[in-house]
Amino acid sequence: MKFFELSKDRESALQAASEAVRSGELVIFPTETVYGLFFSEKARDKAYRLKGRDLSKPCAYHVGSFESVYALAGTLDGEKKAMLEKKLPGPCTFLVCGGAGEKIGIRYPDHPEACAFLKGAGIPVFGTSANRSGQTSPRSAGETRELWDDVAVVVDGGTVSGRASEVIDLTGPEPKIIRTR
Repeated sequence: MKFFELSKDRESALQAASEAVRSGELVIFPTETVYGLFFSEKARDKAYRLKGRDLSKPCAYHVGSFESVYALAGTLDGEKKAMLEKKLPGPCTFLVCGGAGEKIGIRYPDHPEACAFLKGAGIPVFGTSANRSGQTSPRSAGETRELWDDVAVVVDGGTVSGRASEVIDLTGPEPKIIRTR
C-alpha cells in the first residue's frame, strides 16, 4: 500500500490514485463529505468483499466534471437538469436513468483534488464510503486503517465533515429525496 499526504505530495498522490484505479486496484481518497473507497468495474467484487457489502446494493459513479455527469446521465428535462446543476458539484448523489435505461447513481464531489483524481483515472470510477458496511463513515484517513491491507493507495487529505451525501432520485416524474444530509 502506498500512503500519501495530499498537502505534501499532491501530484504524486493524484497520479498514484488514478493509476491504481485504472489497474483494477482499490483507492481510499477524501471527498468533502467522507473518505471514499474508489474502484473500477473490474475491482467491483474486491471492493464489495472488503466492505462486506451486499452485491445487490449498487455504488454510485463518481465523476470530476459536468461533461462526465452528462455522459452517464444522458438527457434530462429542464427541471431535473436545473436541480442537478444547482446542487453539483456538491454533497449530493443523483439517481438517473443510465444509457441502457437502468437506474444509476452519480456523485460529483465539491473537492478539487477528488475531481482531479477522478478525471485523471480516465475511466468510470465507482465509490462508496471507505468503511465496513454498517459502520460509521470515516472522517479521516486513520479511520480507514482496517482496510489498508487490501488497498493499493491511501490519500490523507485531513479531516472531512463525515456527513454522507444527500441522495435524490430523478428517475420518476418528480424528483424524490431518498436521503437527506
